[in-house]
Amino acid sequence: MSPRTVTSLKMCFLNLGGLMNKEGNKTDDPLFLNKIDKYDLAFFAETHIGYESNIHRIGPFNCYNVCRPKTRANNRFFGGLAVLVKKNIKPYVKILKNTCTDIMWIKLEKDFFGFQKDLYMCVVYNPPSMSSYTQGLDRDITECLEQETAKYMKMGNVLLCGDFNARIANSPDYILNDDQSYLPLFDNYPIDKQILKRQSSDTTIDSRGKSLLDLCILNQLRILNGRVLGDVFGKYTCYTPNGSSVVDYVMVSESILDQILYFYVHNFMPTISDCHCILEWEMSSKFTVDDNDCNINMFDKSPNFIWSDESPTNFQTALLLPDIQTQIDTFNKSIIKESQSSVDEAAAELSHIFLSAATNSLKRNKLRNKKIKTKKWFDGDLYHLRNKLISYGKIYSKFPYDPLVRGHYYKLNKQYSKLRKFKYKEYKKSLVEQLQNLHDDNPKSYWKLINDLKNNDNKDHSSAVAPSVWVSHFNGLYQLHESFKERVAKLEKKLDNLEKNVCFNNLDKLITEKEISFAISKLRCNKSPGLDNISNNMIKHSQNPEIKYQSNSVRKSTIIDIQKHIDVD
Repeated sequence: MSPRTVTSLKMCFLNLGGLMNKEGNKTDDPLFLNKIDKYDLAFFAETHIGYESNIHRIGPFNCYNVCRPKTRANNRFFGGLAVLVKKNIKPYVKILKNTCTDIMWIKLEKDFFGFQKDLYMCVVYNPPSMSSYTQGLDRDITECLEQETAKYMKMGNVLLCGDFNARIANSPDYILNDDQSYLPLFDNYPIDKQILKRQSSDTTIDSRGKSLLDLCILNQLRILNGRVLGDVFGKYTCYTPNGSSVVDYVMVSESILDQILYFYVHNFMPTISDCHCILEWEMSSKFTVDDNDCNINMFDKSPNFIWSDESPTNFQTALLLPDIQTQIDTFNKSIIKESQSSVDEAAAELSHIFLSAATNSLKRNKLRNKKIKTKKWFDGDLYHLRNKLISYGKIYSKFPYDPLVRGHYYKLNKQYSKLRKFKYKEYKKSLVEQLQNLHDDNPKSYWKLINDLKNNDNKDHSSAVAPSVWVSHFNGLYQLHESFKERVAKLEKKLDNLEKNVCFNNLDKLITEKEISFAISKLRCNKSPGLDNISNNMIKHSQNPEIKYQSNSVRKSTIIDIQKHIDVD
């Protein structure tokens, strides 16, 4: 396939509240994967995993992690950042060295993405100010972010996204009425543009929010929340039993603010994050990708025709229909030239005749929608309760301060969590009972169950290879060494000359109808058809003298009708 030009980059940020837990794993959750599949870059905070998890692929993305060490108190992982990059842009996205486990930088090359400057993107997780982790830090995360932002601002443009745990209300993130005429300043002093004022549903501002605003003013960063098309009112990004707030932000250099096409805060979805919403934005760019590397999924084969006891009669009757007979007559009159294109056209026309008759006479298997694969313990009760929780999460996003809505939502959430844990425990209990019973009674089923459990736990899709890679690999296998090319050219020339000399023509004859009939009689019935859906049964039962006679009758009747029409005129 030819390269495809892309005019924008789609990105998102989400505080996951944990990528993996005992009851589930978001890396193989179809609901989660379908949600993030449309993005080119995805940024995650609070992954709660360590480097030993060896997660390098999530769906169609390459995954790059920054992890904290385990806590001494409960031997668990907290925090953690991840950047997901689509495979087609991976060579042009550079993962930069981090100096802090709560800040992660990447670089997008300007030459490939069509930017004026390199774009330095950062994902941040700043834990709550009163947490034990924050209290035990030697260096404040905000100070570290300020220093690194100032460094990368000198090299290009900057984009920051993350959970800052800061509340800034609708306070300005730029100097109001900034002008060079008030004070004697440097000639190259960049004046803050008087852009659209932000709106916010959150009316609270705290000390960390003031520090974040100072960071924006100092580095001329502009916050997208409540300012850009798609979120002009500043929707809440975090929902907790104690209330709702805006703590997740995306901010960009002022010089590239006009490149942001939209910014959108998704409705709260409790099955994807514990209390945060997805932040989505799109940025204008221009780059070329190879479609062969974008989609490595194969197309589904069309459903086969069902062949039953009545099918031979029905199929032969369909071949005698006037429309089909006209197609057969046209095919018999057509002149097939000795060229590849002419033979291909004739084969396609003949296939169309078979398929037309089959469509009129035979039943076909129905295409079944692919079911979303869930865990074996995830039964119908959990499925319906999860859908109910997701639907009510949308209502909660619209009415976050309604006590009845909030109370009912967290009641549903509690019911879902309890039922999920109960189903998981029951599933584990049933597995133990099965293994105990099968160990002595049925060793074969015992080991089959163990192998199934191993296969379910060790699914790895990282070995998926794009079709273009397969083609280039096998083309390379057949490349000749330079020392053999001259000899091969001589052999090809000799073969061409030998083909022109007629020395053996015993097989150079037209294939007779008798030979075709004999070959068809050797076909075995009830075998799976090829990609064209034409089975051996259709070919064998299309050999009927009545069909040939009827075809000749149609031709004669057509000639008689034309002759009558001429006589009348």
